[in-house]
Amino acid sequence: MARRSPPVAQNFDFLLRRPSVLLEVQFEEAILSIGSAMTPESFTTAVSNGLTCSLTNVTGTLVLLLDIELEELASFSHRPVKYLPKKGIVWEAVRSRMSDVVKTGIPESDPIIPLLGNARARMREDQVVVISPVVQKNQKVIAFLLAVCDEPYLVQLEKFKWLEKNVFVAANRVREKMKEEQTKARTEGMLEVCGNLIDLDTVSLTIKINKYLKSMLEAEKCFLFLVREATNDLVTNTFDDVPLDKEIRMPIYESIYGQCLLNDEVMNIPKVSEDLRFNPKIDTINGYEPSTMLCIPVRVERKDGNPNMETIGVAVACNKSHVRHFSKRDEDTMLYVLRFCSSVLNNTLVYQREIALKEQNQALLQVAKNLFTTLDNLDVLLQEIMNEARNLTKAERCSLFLVDAKRQDLVATVFDGGVTMTSPVRIKIGQGIAGYVAKTAEVVNIRDAYKSPKFFKDVDKTTGFTTRNILCFPITDSNGEVVGVAELCNKMNGNFFTKYDEELARTFSVYCGISIYHSRLYDNMVVSQGRSKLASELMLYHMKIPQEDIEKTLTDSLATTKPLTNANSRIATFTYCPWAGHFAMPETETTSALVGMISDMGLVERWKLPLDTLARFVLMVRKGYRDPPYHNWMHAFTVTHFFYMIHQNSDGLSSLTDLERLVLFISCLCHDVDHRGTNNAFQFTSNSVLASLYSSEGSILERHHFSQALCILNSEGCNVFESLNPSDYKLALDHLQANILATDVASHLRKMREMEAMGQSGYDPAKSSHHSLMCCLIMTCCDLSSSCREWRSARTISDLIYKEFFSQGDLEKALGRTPSEMMDRDRAFIPQLQINFLDGIVMPVYKILAKLLPSTKEAYVSLQANRAKWVELKKLGRRPSEAEFATPPPPDCH
Repeated sequence: MARRSPPVAQNFDFLLRRPSVLLEVQFEEAILSIGSAMTPESFTTAVSNGLTCSLTNVTGTLVLLLDIELEELASFSHRPVKYLPKKGIVWEAVRSRMSDVVKTGIPESDPIIPLLGNARARMREDQVVVISPVVQKNQKVIAFLLAVCDEPYLVQLEKFKWLEKNVFVAANRVREKMKEEQTKARTEGMLEVCGNLIDLDTVSLTIKINKYLKSMLEAEKCFLFLVREATNDLVTNTFDDVPLDKEIRMPIYESIYGQCLLNDEVMNIPKVSEDLRFNPKIDTINGYEPSTMLCIPVRVERKDGNPNMETIGVAVACNKSHVRHFSKRDEDTMLYVLRFCSSVLNNTLVYQREIALKEQNQALLQVAKNLFTTLDNLDVLLQEIMNEARNLTKAERCSLFLVDAKRQDLVATVFDGGVTMTSPVRIKIGQGIAGYVAKTAEVVNIRDAYKSPKFFKDVDKTTGFTTRNILCFPITDSNGEVVGVAELCNKMNGNFFTKYDEELARTFSVYCGISIYHSRLYDNMVVSQGRSKLASELMLYHMKIPQEDIEKTLTDSLATTKPLTNANSRIATFTYCPWAGHFAMPETETTSALVGMISDMGLVERWKLPLDTLARFVLMVRKGYRDPPYHNWMHAFTVTHFFYMIHQNSDGLSSLTDLERLVLFISCLCHDVDHRGTNNAFQFTSNSVLASLYSSEGSILERHHFSQALCILNSEGCNVFESLNPSDYKLALDHLQANILATDVASHLRKMREMEAMGQSGYDPAKSSHHSLMCCLIMTCCDLSSSCREWRSARTISDLIYKEFFSQGDLEKALGRTPSEMMDRDRAFIPQLQINFLDGIVMPVYKILAKLLPSTKEAYVSLQANRAKWVELKKLGRRPSEAEFATPPPPDCH
C-alpha cells in the first residue's frame, strides 16, 4: 500500500498563515482609519492601531500630536490632555528629528513613563522602543510615534515607514481641522462674551473685562488702565473687581505700564522683583506688588482714516496660577481677547466722552444764563464769574482782575473765599502770574506753584492760604484785547489742572468777555439814558408850546374865516405855491392856515378834534422840521396845501373814508419831519445813526419821519387822534405809516404797475387795495407838487432842491466818494435832469391822478407847461442863470 503524505501539513497550513492575513487586514483597516480621522482622538486611536499591526508583540504605544495653541506635542488619549516633557529619550528624538530603535529600554526616571501608563508594566526586557518624529519640510515636528515591541524585521520597518507617511498626511489634516473648529469656537465665544460685555458705564465694563481675562489666563488679578491725555496718566477706577471711590493714577512717562504703552510692546515679566523697569514706589497698584506680570497695550482702529492703530490703554495680568509665569499661549490669548474687547471698550469711552461733552455744554449754557442775568451790576457779575469758574474746574479758590488800560494795572474789586478788602488790589501788568497772562494773553498752567519763579510765596504767608497749583487764563473782548484775568488755585479732585481744564477755561473766558463787555455797555447805556432823559426833558422844556402861540394860531383870520378862501383866495388854486412866487405865504401864518384847511375839510367837526390840541400839534410839527434848503417846514406846508386842494376840488374825496382823509392830512404834514437834507443812499453808505436803526427794514428816512411823528403824537397835549376809539386809533397809525413810507421813491416805483392798472380799470371803492393805492398815489402827487406850480415858483423850488443835492455831493466828496451826477455841482446839467425826473417819475403819477380825479387835470396841464420850459432851457445848452432863478421878495398876501 502506497504511503500517503501525512495530512498534518495539509490540514494545519491555514492555521500557520491565518494570523499574518489577519494582521494584514487589520493594518489596512488601520491605514483607512488614519486616512479618515478628523479629530485628535480618532487620529490617536487609528495610529495606535496601525502601530500595533505593523510591529510584533506591541505591548505599548504613544501617539503625540502638535497642539495648535501651545505649539507643543500632546497626548490626546489622556484626559486632560498631557504634554510631552522637555527631556528624556523622546525629547532627544524630537530635537534631533531622527527616528530610532532604542534597544536599551526606557529608564524608570524618564518623564515619558507616566504617559505610557499600564504599558510600562507589560514591557519585557528583551523588547525595544521604536520612536519616530513626524517632520514637515520646514523641520517642524507635527506628530510623534512610539511603540514598545519586539525588534522589528525589515518588512515590518517598511510597513512602519508606510505608516509614517499616512500619519504625516493625517496629522496635517487633523491639525487644520482643529484650527478651523478652534477659530470658530473662539470667535463664537468671543462674540458671546462681547455681547455680555456691552455696557455704557466704563467702570462696570472694566470689571467685566478684568474678570474675563482672569478666567482665561488663570491670573490672580487683572487691571485695565485707560489713557487720560489731559494729565498724561494711565487711570483705573477698579481694584480686585471692585469700584474705587478714588481712581488709581499711573504716570505714563514714569511707570512700567506707561513704557508698555509708549513702546507699544508686549511685556511678559517672569520675575517682577528682578526687573529693573519695575519701580515699587510708582508701579505698586494700591499696595499690591505682583510677582509675575503680563502687560499688553489695548489698541483700536482710528476713525479718521489713519492706518496706524490708536492705543487707548494697557491691560495687566498678575501672578499666573499654578505655574511660575505667563506663557506665549497666554500672550496670544490676551491679545485675542483684547482685539474683540477693545472695540466694545472704545465705544463705551466715546459714549462717555459724548455724555461728558453734553454735560459740559449744558453747564456752559447754565453759566451763560447765570452770567447774563447779572449784567446790571458789574460787581455781582464778577462774583458770579469767580463762582462759575471755580465750580467748572473744581478749583478751591478763584481771583479775578480787570484791566485798567489807562494806568496799565490789573484791578481786583471783588474777592473769593469771603475775603474783604477796604480798597481795590492793583497789580502792574507784566508782574506776577496774572500780570504775565494780561501781557501775553496766554493760558498758564502751573502744576507746582512753589517751583515757579513767577509765584510770590509771600502772598501765602500773608493770607495763610497754601497754593499748590495754578491755572491762570485771560479774558478777551471781541477784538482780542485782554480785558481781565482769572486765576484759579488748587485743583480739588486731582493733583493739578489738566489740559481739559485749560480748554474749559478758554471756552469759559469767551462767556466772561462777552458778559463783562455787555455789563460795561449796560452801565454806559444807563448813564447815557440818564443823560438822554435830561436832554429830552431840556428839549421838551424848550419845545414846549407857549399858550399865547396856541391862542394866536386859533384867533388868526386864516384859522377862523370860513371858508378859508375868503381869507386868501389864491389858496384855492392847484398852481398856487405858498412857498415861492409873488404871493408866497409868510411862514408865521402857515400854522393858522393849516387849522383853517382842516376845518374847511370838515374833519374837525367829524372827529371832534380839540382845537387847542390841533394847534399845539401843528406848532410842534413845525418845530420838528430842520432847515435844509428844500426838505423843511415850508415844503411840508406846500405838500399839505396840495392835498387840501385835491380834497376841496374832488367832492371832498368821498371815495375815501373819513379816517383815511384825516390821516392823509396828518401824513402830508409829518411826512418829512426831522429831514437831515441827505437821501437814503447817503444815510446807508455813511453808516449814520438812522441807518443803524432802520437800514434792515429799508426806507431809512421815511421810517424815521414816521417815528418822529409818533413821538409828537405821544407828547403831552399833541395827540390829535385821542378822540378815536381803539380800533380806529390803531388803524390810523397803520395808515400813517403806510402813507409816509409811500413817499419813498423806491417804494413808489414798486407799486407803479398796480397804480397804472387801477388808472386803466378805474377806482373801485369796494376794494380795500384800491383805497391803499389811492392814498399812496395822493401822497406821491402831493410830495411832488412843486413841479406843477406856476413856472416861476417851480423854477425857484428846483433851485432849492439842487442846492440841497449839491450840498450832499460836497459831503460825499469830502468823504472820498464820487457823488451821482445830480448831486455833483460840477457835472449836473439841471434842465436835462429835470426833464428825466418829470418823464420818469412825476408825469406818470399825475396822469393817473387826472384820470381818477378829473378835477386835478389843471395840475397835469401845468406840469406839461413846466416841462416845455425845461426843454427850452435845455436847447439853450446851459444851466439857468442866477437871474432866471432869482426869487422876488414875497408880497403881502393880505
